[in-house]
Amino acid sequence: MNPTPWLRRLAILLVLTVSAFAAAPQAPIPVLFDTDIGTDIDDAYALAQILHSPELQLVGVTTVSGDAVARARLAAKLLAVAGQPGIPVYAGTSTAAQNMKHAEWAAGFTSPALHESGGVEFLRQQINARPGELTLIAVGEMTNVAALLESEPGIGRKIKAIALMGGSVRRGYAPASAPEPEWNLKSNIRAAQIVFASGVPLLVAPLDSTADLKLTSAWKVRLFSQGTPLNDALASLDYVWRHTNHWGGTDPTLFDNLAVALVATPGVAPLTPLHLTVEADGLTREHADRPANAQVVLTTDIPAFLEYFTARLER
Repeated sequence: MNPTPWLRRLAILLVLTVSAFAAAPQAPIPVLFDTDIGTDIDDAYALAQILHSPELQLVGVTTVSGDAVARARLAAKLLAVAGQPGIPVYAGTSTAAQNMKHAEWAAGFTSPALHESGGVEFLRQQINARPGELTLIAVGEMTNVAALLESEPGIGRKIKAIALMGGSVRRGYAPASAPEPEWNLKSNIRAAQIVFASGVPLLVAPLDSTADLKLTSAWKVRLFSQGTPLNDALASLDYVWRHTNHWGGTDPTLFDNLAVALVATPGVAPLTPLHLTVEADGLTREHADRPANAQVVLTTDIPAFLEYFTARLER
């Protein structure tokens, strides 16, 4: 018997099988988005980025800190403008008043998908309904996330991963500066400590890799010239933010957007396994003698990431 024809048929069958598998569309990753949208503008850009990422399925949005209800209105209106009015938005934990001038863009907005309370309970219900499936993208203070983790024993084991913007490992806000307490973690240090000690797989985008991601005018021209409802809304919010933020910012820093990209596009930036803790003063400290509890982005190719982000929102 000549085995050659049989072997050829087997080889062809294997090639076709592998090709069909490679071509098969991958199911989008279901994500929950916990945000302090309405203070800095990067949260609005991050929400738009999620909507423009075919790899992601946005299950719902929760808001945290300051006036969480006003933040929820802003997120819900952006979703409606983007043609996604049915995605549920729940206000989570409110705290002391913060500067949120561009949240006034959504003043008076209503929607059946907008809920003025219940954010933590919504997160808990979704995680329990789909154990091991949902990734939580957290880009504000960790108050809602910590409350979720403390809401019932063992719920952390049901979360696939938490991708978060937070911390300052080897540098601070300015280039070559020393590490310093970063806003999202220092705003509720106890909550941040709970998250980092939870055992949930963490993808961390700290100041080291985000503080220099400046969306300058050249990038914004590309975004705002698209003429789409969502990008037009971002242009309006960016304008209000630029003229009302109390720190005098002109070019938004895309702090939160790297956390979104880590979920949508693994490999978008190099990850370093580290063991991180949050200290009582809000500093993030790495411990070389302990097993890693986080995958951390310490460096980013800035032009490449800005091109990646802009190309997404140009779609």
